[in-house]
Amino acid sequence: MDEKELNIFLEKFMKNQVSATEHQAFVDWMSSLPEEESKAILLRCSSFFEQNASLYVPQYDELVEVIEEKLDEADYQEAAGKQRPGYGWLRYAGAAAVILICSVLSLHFYRAKQKHTDRQTVAAKYRKIVPGGNKAVLTLADGQQIVLSGTSNGHLLRQHGAVVDKVKEGELIYRKQGKQPLSHNQGLQVNTLVTPRGGQYKITLPDGSMVWLNAATTLKFPSVFKGTERRVELTGEAYFEVAKNKAMPFIVSVNHTEVKVLGTHFNVMGYADEPATRTTLLEGAVKIISGSDSRDIVPGQQAIVDRLIKVRSVDTSEVVGWKNGNFTFAHERIEVVMNKIARWYDVDIQYQGKVTPEEFVGVIPRSKDLADVLHKLELTGLLKFKMKERSVIVMN
Repeated sequence: MDEKELNIFLEKFMKNQVSATEHQAFVDWMSSLPEEESKAILLRCSSFFEQNASLYVPQYDELVEVIEEKLDEADYQEAAGKQRPGYGWLRYAGAAAVILICSVLSLHFYRAKQKHTDRQTVAAKYRKIVPGGNKAVLTLADGQQIVLSGTSNGHLLRQHGAVVDKVKEGELIYRKQGKQPLSHNQGLQVNTLVTPRGGQYKITLPDGSMVWLNAATTLKFPSVFKGTERRVELTGEAYFEVAKNKAMPFIVSVNHTEVKVLGTHFNVMGYADEPATRTTLLEGAVKIISGSDSRDIVPGQQAIVDRLIKVRSVDTSEVVGWKNGNFTFAHERIEVVMNKIARWYDVDIQYQGKVTPEEFVGVIPRSKDLADVLHKLELTGLLKFKMKERSVIVMN
């Protein structure tokens, strides 16, 4: 990142216009620099903010003070009489960038000395709860259930025109069996794939379409598609890469809404405990149908269905961050953040007292233990956590 690119980034940063993807790219870049060079960059950031103070919206001074107190607790001191690098930066940072600030500053100011202490403190404070993994249960049309996480890789079964294989851990493939065509008077054999809280799975449907299921998700689909459409039912969240077939549109039914496509890449989030269903298009074209209302969206847009259909532009990489192994928070309130955490770690969430209204922006790997994730959120100074069995209590 040269000086011009850095200045553009910082200007967007001050206006809270930087996406989570841009945040993470900046943190990764800082991580790759030698310590002295990274400190020099932080000083440049400080100087930039001081010279462009007019861009700052002055409503986050208390948050800045909290972050500074957190840094003081780290017991890191520069030589006597020297200002700690980066303090000017803190004076002009917005609340939406708090996670980024803490990530970068903890990276360069806590360093090796603090790392061991942090691990001991976090381990003592939280019970060890590991992240989710490849877990799902397949229920066949006749009611037979197969727990996939306990099943060996290889051929699973043949079912009315389809062959089903578990090709590797976390991936199931349905293949149409050409030698035994489905008769027109034979009903569809509907199967159900369910990921529990703390589970995820990938399935290739009999038409070649691929679906990635997030935690606490249910997908109903036929063992083979026939007729004039390819219809599946979804509860939860899934990412679809639909095989093209102009003669048979692909339809996802979710929460009284239909997502209709011919061949495209999109993400659908329709959990029962979320206030709206969100469909985000990455490639191709999608029609959203809800009651008598319908809207077409183009790549980079998200349709939000509550009582009406609303369309907005989004950073698609943030929406599908879960598929790529990350928690991605894009200006999200703590309730939304904790819902994601609850599903992935299979924990219950409780709130004690008034919770912060501030929005969170950042990227945290889903491979981290729950303690690590909660600790990173606590570094913002906006909230604290307490564990009780498999419950997380959120406090101010």
